[in-house]
Amino acid sequence: MDLRRYASVVWRFRIIVATGLVLAIMLALLSVVRVSSHGLTYRDSQLWSATMKLKVTQSGCPECRLYAQRQSGTGDGATNLVSPKEPVVDPARLATLAIYYSQIITSDAVRTLADRGDGVVGQIIATPDRDAQSGVLLPYIDVLSIGTTATGARLYADRTAQALSSYISAQQRANNVAPSDRAVVQAIVYPRGASVYRARPKTMAIVVFLAVMFATIGLALVLENARPRKREVDPADRSGSKESDRDERRSA
Repeated sequence: MDLRRYASVVWRFRIIVATGLVLAIMLALLSVVRVSSHGLTYRDSQLWSATMKLKVTQSGCPECRLYAQRQSGTGDGATNLVSPKEPVVDPARLATLAIYYSQIITSDAVRTLADRGDGVVGQIIATPDRDAQSGVLLPYIDVLSIGTTATGARLYADRTAQALSSYISAQQRANNVAPSDRAVVQAIVYPRGASVYRARPKTMAIVVFLAVMFATIGLALVLENARPRKREVDPADRSGSKESDRDERRSA
């Protein structure tokens, strides 16, 4: 590859190359932003994410007690709840409810309750938590809120958690569930900050810029082949050719 030859072609058609460069920059910029009456706005939004953790429990703080169940003493292997006044559910049941609620939190009913009509919307990804070593399900739900702004992602996470709690409470009242038998969803880790979930894509801008520049360089090469320059002869070569012609005439 003769880089000096390509450089000379580019310099010869520098006006065309410069025009193509300006056009490539403008088209690449327009692939990222749009021009409107309000000025320049991005075509694609940058997404932010905020995290929070929910706990599935019941009233009476069952995690504060030492024994959740004990043998009834009848000898038949049956179990009785530890407190005669307030029942304590099996912890495995709370972990099962965490799986169920992680699906309910993304339902249309909860999304409707979380939508307050002020433009704060987003997407929720909820997964039940597991112990890192044993893999046992825990009564916790990890919530990931995705929004177009950092503030919106945090607000939508908090509103969705409140909406899930309101939805569960409404279902419990509608079905006459006793207060001592009601599951409770509490937020134990609130969304204090947000991070970039997906940056604005730059692939289209790069592709547009390279395509225009390749087309510009290709046009310059086509014009060079169509209108080749006369090859300049070096003075030393020119004198050498004259001497060789003189020698040939002498020998003749």
